[in-house]
Amino acid sequence: MKAQRTGAAEDASIVLFVYGSLKRGQANHSELRGARFLRAARTERAFALRELAGFPALVPGEASVSGELYAVASADLPLLDEFEGEAYLRRPVQLADGEMAIAYLARSPRAGAPWPGDEWPDAGHSDD
Repeated sequence: MKAQRTGAAEDASIVLFVYGSLKRGQANHSELRGARFLRAARTERAFALRELAGFPALVPGEASVSGELYAVASADLPLLDEFEGEAYLRRPVQLADGEMAIAYLARSPRAGAPWPGDEWPDAGHSDD
C-alpha cells in the first residue's frame, strides 16, 4: 500500500538563522525541538547585534553576524514566534554566501545596548 501524503504544508520547512540563545549549547536550544541543524553560517555585512534584556537581538548594521542554520518545519513557526515574543519579528536575511534564510530581528533597531562583537556569546562576555 502506498503511503498517502496529507498535504505539502505538513512537510514544508524553512531555513532559520539563529544567532543567540537558540544555538547549540545555549540556554534555549531546546525550543528548536524537531529542527535539523544544517551548518554554521554568517549573515551578509548588513547586520549588528544588540543586547536586549540579557539576550542578543539582530538589527540592521554593517557587520556580518555569526550563527547557525536549521531546517524548521513551517508548522513550528507559530511556537517560535510565541517564544521570541513581541520584541522580535521574523524576517528574511541574506547570508554571506548569498543564500536566504529567515531570522528573528529586534522589532526596534535601537532596542537595548550595542553588543561589541559579531557573535553571541563571545569570550569577552559571560552570561553568569
